[in-house]
Amino acid sequence: MGIQNTADKRKFSQLRQSLKRISDEIRQLIEPSFSDKPVIKGSVYELKRKCGKPGCKCAQGELHSRMVLSASEKGKTSLRVIPHGFLIEIQIKARRYQELRRARTRLVEVHRKMLRVIDEMEAMRREEIPASGKSKVSQ
Repeated sequence: MGIQNTADKRKFSQLRQSLKRISDEIRQLIEPSFSDKPVIKGSVYELKRKCGKPGCKCAQGELHSRMVLSASEKGKTSLRVIPHGFLIEIQIKARRYQELRRARTRLVEVHRKMLRVIDEMEAMRREEIPASGKSKVSQ
């Protein structure tokens, strides 16, 4: 028989449109994964600290600063000093990594939403076999 009720037809059409939008978003989210450009896990930031030497400029408040890459491995965070001349390159690679991770996180959310829409569409289309078995089953 299929969906007969006008309100149900409208709802089913909306679900199809929603599914189309979700598939378009998925296509956009997986696009960065096709790139072969290198990534570096972590975040780049400036670390300022005192060295502890009494006569040093840092004792008067002018702290030493270095750019570092912070990354977690097996539950432990490590800091690696970025060598001079490599800051821009490492920032770009770390940014690519963060974009990939954000896209992956969003992809998980979108897939859950897509499955809910598909399940709802399936439920609207589902028919039960009549108990008597004498009625025709639509195809």
